[in-house]
Amino acid sequence: MLGNFFEYPAACTRTRGVRAKLLSDSDWKNLANSNDLFSTLNYLVETEYRPFFDWTTLHADALPSLRRVEHNLRSSTVSYIINILRFLSGAPAEILVALIQKYELLNIKKTVRRLNQPPREDSHLKIENYNLGRFALCPKTDWDAIKNFDDLADSLKSTYYRYAYEKGRNLVAGGDLMLFECLLEKVYYDYLISIIENIEKNNTGAIRSLFSFFFDEICLATFVRLKYDHNLDFSSTLPLLPLKGGKYISERLLEKLSSATDKDEFFERLAEDANCKNFAANSLKLTVANIRRARKKACSKTFAAGLTLSVAPEVAFYFLKEQEVDDLISLLQCKRFSIDVTDELICANF
Repeated sequence: MLGNFFEYPAACTRTRGVRAKLLSDSDWKNLANSNDLFSTLNYLVETEYRPFFDWTTLHADALPSLRRVEHNLRSSTVSYIINILRFLSGAPAEILVALIQKYELLNIKKTVRRLNQPPREDSHLKIENYNLGRFALCPKTDWDAIKNFDDLADSLKSTYYRYAYEKGRNLVAGGDLMLFECLLEKVYYDYLISIIENIEKNNTGAIRSLFSFFFDEICLATFVRLKYDHNLDFSSTLPLLPLKGGKYISERLLEKLSSATDKDEFFERLAEDANCKNFAANSLKLTVANIRRARKKACSKTFAAGLTLSVAPEVAFYFLKEQEVDDLISLLQCKRFSIDVTDELICANF
């Protein structure tokens, strides 16, 4: 444990260095005010994101696909966290490794979708692999080389996805990928919660407070979509939620809200709850935006507190970086489809 006390300050110093690479208010204003997707991307490649794009000159008539751009943006988060991991070991490292393993889950989910497609070569969804290197659960896996569900089962047999995957395969037979993916996500979230609980045994709770916003968002969004978009009943939805990690969204609250006839009534009732009135809005999108703003504020407070003997600053950076990438993707989609930026961005950056 003593080793961690020497590692924390070095990791925190490195984290503050990469935090400085996040986009500034001026960057966001310039990106938002750019005329089109071409000019937005041209500005973006002159920022700290430049190393994550493999082009040197952009042409308006040959722009990369937004899917490719999104992959590059998300890969930057993995790269920064792996860089920070050079300075950590033990439980503090485990929590950052668990966070970036979310990207391996994305590889698994895309593989499942590809395998469930009709057997037309041109319709197959190419997997753009997020490379986690030695931190991957399935190291050196070529996701595009996986030809069937048995091959994927072999790749996952030594991971914590094994049993959820086998259960999910039965659902795929009926074409229900949504439940399959929810099962895989729940296993990942449960693993993440176990890592948090382990490190918080000897900590102040600073890490758990950051994650509580994350899990509240996940629980709320998953419940609303499963119940109102996919017509699942309360008892079927509840086991798919990582309720143990949240603070405000609880089983008791969701049971009380589950009788709402539609989303409008659901969010009206949510706003009436004393614990939720500060972030509840009249839609899922706006409510999530409020939760993310609260988390962003908590992350900034973590850096201001200077917690050099905790992995909290590294966790805070991860969430700030994730939010920046999500907002960038929203902004680029707005530019691509000529949508007003201020109407669509989740988190207020300008």
